[in-house]
Amino acid sequence: MSFTTADIRNISLVGHGSTGKTSLLEQMLYVGGVIPKAELPDSGKSVSDHTDEEIGRKISIHTTMAGFEWNNKQINILDTPGVADFVGEVVCAYRATESSVVLVDGSDGVQIETIKLWRRLNNRKMPRTVFINKLDKDRADFDTVFEDLNEKFDKTFVPVTIPIGNGKEYKGIVNLIENKAYLVHDTGETDHGVDIPEDMKGIVEDYRLKLIESAAEGDDELIEKYFEEGTLTPEEIRHGLKEGLENYKIVPVLCGSSLNNNGVTSLLNFISNIAPSPDCYTEKAVGTESEDIDVKISTEDPFSSFVFKTSIDQFSGKLSFVKVVSGILNSDTDIYNAREEKKEKNSKIYRAMGKTLVEVKELKAGDIGILVKLDTVKTNDTLCSSERFVHFKQLSLPHPIYAIAVSAASKKEEDKLNEFLHKASEEDLTFQMEFNKETKENVISGMGELHLGIILDKIIEKQKIEVEKRTPKIAYREAITKPSEAEYAHKKQSGGHGQYGKVLMKIKPLPRGAHFEFINAIKGGSISKGYMPGIEKGILEAMSEGFLAGYPIDDIQTTIVDGKEHPVDSSEMAFKLAGKGALKLALEKAGVKLLEPIMKLRVFVNNTYLGDILSDLSSKRAKVLGQEDLGSGIIEVDAEVPQSEMLRYSIDIKSITSGTGSFDIEFDHYSTISGKSAEAVIKASKISDE
Repeated sequence: MSFTTADIRNISLVGHGSTGKTSLLEQMLYVGGVIPKAELPDSGKSVSDHTDEEIGRKISIHTTMAGFEWNNKQINILDTPGVADFVGEVVCAYRATESSVVLVDGSDGVQIETIKLWRRLNNRKMPRTVFINKLDKDRADFDTVFEDLNEKFDKTFVPVTIPIGNGKEYKGIVNLIENKAYLVHDTGETDHGVDIPEDMKGIVEDYRLKLIESAAEGDDELIEKYFEEGTLTPEEIRHGLKEGLENYKIVPVLCGSSLNNNGVTSLLNFISNIAPSPDCYTEKAVGTESEDIDVKISTEDPFSSFVFKTSIDQFSGKLSFVKVVSGILNSDTDIYNAREEKKEKNSKIYRAMGKTLVEVKELKAGDIGILVKLDTVKTNDTLCSSERFVHFKQLSLPHPIYAIAVSAASKKEEDKLNEFLHKASEEDLTFQMEFNKETKENVISGMGELHLGIILDKIIEKQKIEVEKRTPKIAYREAITKPSEAEYAHKKQSGGHGQYGKVLMKIKPLPRGAHFEFINAIKGGSISKGYMPGIEKGILEAMSEGFLAGYPIDDIQTTIVDGKEHPVDSSEMAFKLAGKGALKLALEKAGVKLLEPIMKLRVFVNNTYLGDILSDLSSKRAKVLGQEDLGSGIIEVDAEVPQSEMLRYSIDIKSITSGTGSFDIEFDHYSTISGKSAEAVIKASKISDE
């Protein structure tokens, strides 16, 4: 069936771990007639969790794409991991979809990852629907969770389906739009709604009144009709909810039990009838004149698309997941890579059903699919028509929070290890690898110990490479605290031409982050300009060798005020050595201090653990900048902390908060370190040099 852009629904399934996202997708695919049976997530046979590492660990690690037809609409679902280590996968899914279904556990309510995911949705001003799942669990209570949502988030929550009973008494759901009940049976929920139980009619009437009032507020004409008649038709309710959802005014709430396949049909009907379609939105881009533009999601304009995810499959090669923003992508479409500014070879076009690729003839604006074997194409690339070159804004990914240094146990396998680490970084942009020139280490970083562990375990098991892991060294710096000057002459005579260069240099500290400034202040030509590059090279070499502990000198201004050259024995090399010697002498009187990298830290924690977190930060030499109450007991703590104290923080915070706390971290600045901390660093550097 051919779908228009208005017929497409792109949905990201998100939520805290173990809220039932994978089982919900299985039931959606079963109800949609795509699979013959809904598999349990732990079975290793689900459409979503299909990689070896997901099956082995029984958790979702990657965002999985699946699609099917429902009510004459194309439904594209991106099922995302719920573990914080894989938040990059969620960011990719957000970018490719117009709205999100946030799963919340019927007994646990709003959890820490729910709050963090919600904040990302707020930053994108992205419509979302809540699905309260697992209402058949012990302690499950719809009303309590609904109240929890209202307490934690400043939004208008609108009930669309409500449960018939909770926990062991759970019997099904009532669809308030249709005013019908859908009961649990051995084979799943009934295909057609039945009458609402008598003892539920009063409760249903109260909830339905809230629904109709909220729907009426979405449209002025509906408000007038509601005031006149006191009710709305099901179609009018859907229209009002659609307007309110698209305009970011309401959050519809549905419920059910994915394990019992109950509430799933109502959710699919809601998505097809009410969730926003791509043609309601635009995508931000940079045009050919470097101006910011909004590209409407429409088939009327020239082809353009955005690569939101990359996967490397052992059989199919590189898979580039694309969201078509404008135009139509088919086998005849000319594809240009805006970053490379070159034409790409058009390949076959696919949709995905988990790991299975299904070939399609075309993708229209708003649709998502996969292109294969485009070797130069990367995540964040824009693929477009030559008629209109654009660059879509890149993914807003979080900074890595955990790092380790790695090397192959055998030097012969070092290149092989690096090759596979680079491949991993191409698939997952929250995983980074770099060679630290200062510490001479290969450092990999990611979103947590689990994140890096899974990547390394995959390489170790499949490539049979023995990997050594260790805590990374800290890239300290050194800086001067007061002005100084020195004169140094380099003289060497060994038959034939000698070496001679004399330099008088003044130095002074620069503000943090200014790095280095070289000034030639010589008047009268005592040193020829041709020797200045040599002097600067010598200074830079001396700066790289450090003074106190062998760490690079930073934030320094050097001024060459005088010197002397020899008509025969002077050379660039002689002046390089003279410049190096002059700086080393000047540093002796410049009050050199050690600098350490300071990180900006944001901790998200339940107030139960706030005292423990603050105490731990104090022990880590942290400077707490402030606290913010995010609602219902969740506190954000902002602080500045030395990087050396943060190397195992992802492990520490799990221990302190019983796994409920989380944090964001990024480099902020360098700051002076003194006292016993500095002495320990200097002592350690001297031991390592011996």
